[in-house]
Amino acid sequence: MNAMQPPQSIEEIKEGLETTEKGGVRQSIRNCLTVFQRDPLLSGAIAYNILTDRKDIIKPIGFHRESTALNDTDMKYLLLYLEETYGLTNEKKIDNAIGIVANENKYHPIRDYLSSLVWDGTERIRFCLRHFLGADADDYTYEALKLFLLGAISRAFQPGCKFEIMLCLVGGQGAGKSTFFRLLAVRDEWFSDDLRKLDDDNVYRKLQGHWIIEMSEMMATANAKSIEEIKSFLSRQKEVYKIPYETHPADRPRQCVFGGTS
Repeated sequence: MNAMQPPQSIEEIKEGLETTEKGGVRQSIRNCLTVFQRDPLLSGAIAYNILTDRKDIIKPIGFHRESTALNDTDMKYLLLYLEETYGLTNEKKIDNAIGIVANENKYHPIRDYLSSLVWDGTERIRFCLRHFLGADADDYTYEALKLFLLGAISRAFQPGCKFEIMLCLVGGQGAGKSTFFRLLAVRDEWFSDDLRKLDDDNVYRKLQGHWIIEMSEMMATANAKSIEEIKSFLSRQKEVYKIPYETHPADRPRQCVFGGTS
């Protein structure tokens, strides 16, 4: 994350805010930004989550919350706090300031997780598929899983990098194939098995925020035509998508890899 400005007392912040000719607090993005950057409660609280492409609240800000993602209820509390504490009431200016301060305070939860790991010297990849699924522990299964994991790591640290490989697990129902991909994703929210159609206009929303995505039904019913469609889909490095509340479409580099089960 980028370094934030040191917090100040509320009185110090009030004294530094721009005022109107009549002495009132100016309803400006600059004033709102100053509050979000320096208020003792709000400084460092809002961050842009690169993985989910959303704004998060990453520290306690005085009221109970169920998840990190900034939502409408959070906005109501923030609007109330800025109104009561600083006299700032322009919702659009406040929202713009939130966008700026979040962009200056980016983080990526998967990168942070991977960077925190320390290898204990134990070889795991070679025997992983045998341990979880009973597959042969040979050079092929080792290299296949290693390539898949390297692709997943690369997509986390270099979104949109070229990676056209899908690890396919074939076996009987109840063998644990889906569970295996879920475990590889580390956290449930980083895994998805909800990708049903490749030509869906909202496919980006199916990929957003996930690291490992399982293709199950498509692989089970695959034919020559659909296999070519899957190959074409896997070759993409980004989606161009406009989030409903945004004005302009943007490139959304892929941060996920795909696993097939059948």
